[in-house]
Amino acid sequence: MSERKEKRWRHTSPLAAIFYMGKIYKAIAQNAVQTFAPLFALLVATQGNLVGKVAFGIIAFVTITVVSAIVRYWFFRYRITDDSVLIREGVFKKTQLDIKFDRIQAINTKQNIVFRPFDLVTVMFDTAGSSKQEGHLPAIKSDLAESLKARIRTERRQETIGEDSDSEPLIESRMLLRLNKVDMVRIGLSSGRVLIVLALLGPLMENIDQRVERFINESDIIAILNGLGISVASGAGLVIGAIFLILMLLAGASIMGAFLRYYNFELRAEEDTLRSTGGLLTRHEHSINLAKIQSLRAIQNPVLRFIKRYRLRAKQASSGKPGKGKQFVVPICDAEQLPKLSAEVFGAEFGGVELDPRSSSFQPIAKSYIRSRFLIFGFLPSVIITSLFFFLIGKFALVFLIWMPISALATWHHYRKFGFAITDNGVVLRRGFIGYQTVAFLHRKVQRINVTQTPLQERKDLATIRFYLASGSLRLPYVDHEMARQLRDYILYKVESSQLAWH
Repeated sequence: MSERKEKRWRHTSPLAAIFYMGKIYKAIAQNAVQTFAPLFALLVATQGNLVGKVAFGIIAFVTITVVSAIVRYWFFRYRITDDSVLIREGVFKKTQLDIKFDRIQAINTKQNIVFRPFDLVTVMFDTAGSSKQEGHLPAIKSDLAESLKARIRTERRQETIGEDSDSEPLIESRMLLRLNKVDMVRIGLSSGRVLIVLALLGPLMENIDQRVERFINESDIIAILNGLGISVASGAGLVIGAIFLILMLLAGASIMGAFLRYYNFELRAEEDTLRSTGGLLTRHEHSINLAKIQSLRAIQNPVLRFIKRYRLRAKQASSGKPGKGKQFVVPICDAEQLPKLSAEVFGAEFGGVELDPRSSSFQPIAKSYIRSRFLIFGFLPSVIITSLFFFLIGKFALVFLIWMPISALATWHHYRKFGFAITDNGVVLRRGFIGYQTVAFLHRKVQRINVTQTPLQERKDLATIRFYLASGSLRLPYVDHEMARQLRDYILYKVESSQLAWH
């Protein structure tokens, strides 16, 4: 790329209009009620043929979005300087982004099915302190995207070793994980969508059943079935078969979604970066700098536990908004791959970190947790509700006391899932209810640590520790108070004495 080209503002490919159309339709879908309610009201209020009005509305809608996308493309400019990417965009409200190379944590790319024949990609920049991509370059040549990645790698290398060299050494790329078609099925079945819909299906069917009973009694239903030559048992079988078919369709849709997002998924290690690629129609490429990882989480929901697999999420620094942190996801791995991947993330600094929830390295929290949780969430609510309803329905209110054994069982089960492991350089926490989650982080990544005691904990000389990272906070309840204080002081020492950056 010549110096002259770098100094002028440039357009991307005209196909970038497709990118902007996608953004417009996505924004409309996220605000569907606010978007379509006025249009629907206008169609109903105006006179004329309904089909004609709908056709006119569709044509007008498509025309407006296409024109808007073309205009947004036309007013988009970018420029690459020696140390930054400059972006100008906006029609009426002009904005200019100056994205410095040293602030870029990762360059992610997408290549949809339209861009692929033209060797175009959309580049998205992850920057420090932002909860989402700060800037994007839609529909640029893939070789330009690769040159940007190379320049940022060079910038990092010069910052790290202080060398001022123009040569670009060969980057070693090591394959860490490759997923096959069977893994796509596992990802789809373990996504949880089918289980969520099944949980909602019960109340929905009950509600429908109550509404139907208002209009049709049981004898009418039997008469209809007999008229069709269907027995009651056969009718029940049809209902069960319909529910089973719905579940199969949902599972198929979830598996198809896994193929679309993760087909030919590969995870590679390149110097100090993890890079993943995958996707059937749209190829996604995500990367994360190892130094930017704040915590690594291994997840096992009931399906993943059954098939003995894990899902990994590496969290980066967030903007401080809950749930808005950036994550690097490995959709599935097995028990043998888990320690290898965690070793890639933490290296020798946190060697031998155990993310397997069945590991014997985890210590339990104090059993006083059971009594405290049962008292607050089991005993007191049950007694209070029973007492209030006793004056209304008499002894039948005693049925609310059944919450006590249910709460006790749930509290005991939750207590057994809690665990922690502490090493010289990091901490691993374990928790869960119907599944497991283990999360590991380095001491030097902690920004703040609080040790607190409730009145019940003071009596048992126990405490709760809360670790504050740039990616969010983590909690460890009901541990020995003295141990908590010593750990707090040790972590603060590790943070102050570390020569490495937390981000």
